[in-house]
Amino acid sequence: MLDARIETKAAIPLMGMETTFISAMSPDSNAAEVIGPHWERFNARRPEIAGVAPEVSYGFLCYGEPPNPARDDEYRYLAGLEVAPGTDVLEGMLTVEIPAGLYAVFEHKGPIWTFHQTLQQIYGEWLPASDYQGDGRGDVERYDPRWVFDSEDSIFEYWVGVKPRG
Repeated sequence: MLDARIETKAAIPLMGMETTFISAMSPDSNAAEVIGPHWERFNARRPEIAGVAPEVSYGFLCYGEPPNPARDDEYRYLAGLEVAPGTDVLEGMLTVEIPAGLYAVFEHKGPIWTFHQTLQQIYGEWLPASDYQGDGRGDVERYDPRWVFDSEDSIFEYWVGVKPRG
């Protein structure tokens, strides 16, 4: 079974670019077709964001209503960088805050095209068997220098907002 660390995280303000996609857990997911090109568009603009640590980036799956909800498995996704609170928002970007709170932190190991297997383990095995339940804050991908897109040795963190069952 997949291992998780349970950690309390501080809020993280992000600036980035948003898109919507159909969940990787859905049979007709378009995540692979949407998320990769979205990161390419964002990465082309990331040097415009001043005063950030460029070696760490975040993908934030914002739960709740997308701008024009078409279905219940459609999510908002922000590719972004941590910024100082109050940073001026660049044209074509927005700021959101990853909420503070308790997270189950997993490590995905391997290339991105195997990530759906990690998600299935998290939501199909780990979460149902754990002492925690999702709390609707959203999920977070944290990419640092260990992440190399197509490498078998690649690692990134996946955070699930949780609360104790009960």
